[in-house]
Amino acid sequence: MNLMRRTRLKDWYEFYNAVCPICHHKGGCMQHKDGNRIACIRVESKTVFSKNKGLDSYLHFLKEKSAIKIDHELPDTYQEQQKQSNQALNYIYSELLICLSLSEEHKKHLCSENRGLSLEQIKIRGYKSFPEKPWVVVSNLSKKTGITDFTGIPGFFLAEGRNNKYWTLSGYPGILIPYRNFKNEIIGMQYRIDSPQNTVQVKVRKYGLMAKVIEQPNKVQVSFEGEILWEKKMNLNEQCTVMYEGHPVGWVTLKQGNRYFWLSSANKPNGCASGNPAPIHVSVPSQELKTWQPGDGLKKKTVWVTEGGLKADIAVDLMKKLYTPLEIKDLGTTMLALPGANAWNLIFPLLKQLQVECVNICLDADAASNPHVKKYLLEFVKKLKEENYKANLVIWSESDSKGIDDLFLKNKRPQIKKLF
Repeated sequence: MNLMRRTRLKDWYEFYNAVCPICHHKGGCMQHKDGNRIACIRVESKTVFSKNKGLDSYLHFLKEKSAIKIDHELPDTYQEQQKQSNQALNYIYSELLICLSLSEEHKKHLCSENRGLSLEQIKIRGYKSFPEKPWVVVSNLSKKTGITDFTGIPGFFLAEGRNNKYWTLSGYPGILIPYRNFKNEIIGMQYRIDSPQNTVQVKVRKYGLMAKVIEQPNKVQVSFEGEILWEKKMNLNEQCTVMYEGHPVGWVTLKQGNRYFWLSSANKPNGCASGNPAPIHVSVPSQELKTWQPGDGLKKKTVWVTEGGLKADIAVDLMKKLYTPLEIKDLGTTMLALPGANAWNLIFPLLKQLQVECVNICLDADAASNPHVKKYLLEFVKKLKEENYKANLVIWSESDSKGIDDLFLKNKRPQIKKLF
């Protein structure tokens, strides 16, 4: 497993399975190949590295002894293709979903008590299973549509066969979740993988501590300043203190890895990333979605802002059970699902397109306890006020549930606190 991965920025590498030495988190932050420059998305500095791209980052400089060695033998990257228009994405993704089916296992999961969806809701939403033989599905899609070049469609890439090249999909077994824009166009997809790999969470006390899973599901290797200290099997959520020369240099914990990923073919031949910008999912009740024609622009006075497309889809369909028609008229039944709390500034063009007046901020319950999420929340609130929006903060106890969907599934209502 590679600790770092190349990015579209020349000579910059993302902390993919490694920990950023500035914020001590994985993912998003980058290091320059010289080893002493870090672009951190969570800890600010006086120097802004990137701004207004949905993921602000700040430049930090490391001391020479803290520099992290980059493996320059990482897999080759390919020129990233520009994403096609929303209309083109919607056409191909819509036709792709028609070519796919939903496995009984995935159907059972979506209909379980933990999700609470009906077969009709599943059909309307368009959830499907990632195919076992994606190249066959893409071949059928090509015959059906007459399209022979899928360049610029995230998830599609041109693979090298024994005798020729062929188009296929990049991904793993899981549930595909369509992401729709304010015109009911499918402009991207996430998928919930069936078997997430375990990963190692590292809390650094001294720079130089690294850890990785060298054999799934639980064999962990820990090193400090390039020296391997130990390798052993760990239990899930087990925390170990790492000692070096009699002093603690940090802690490692075995955690379940991410379950949700974007349908993306970045760093693959003729592939395309899901972002630039990342999609924001517009979720309405399934009965409203059923009659919503693609291309018809949505107008909503009040919206909820949360994270995660599946979460939003489940929550909006449960509102009618928990609120009266009069309350729903005031609160609204449209949820906008951000790709992450740190991407809050991507939502403002969408708010204008929807002609929104009031925003119900509905991030996960750990927003108050997680310092990074809390920072994004405060920045989001500040910007909403500057832009003259009305805003409410939707809050509930973390002991009740993490997400708004789980709270609604328990037939509990959150507190809605008026901000301005």
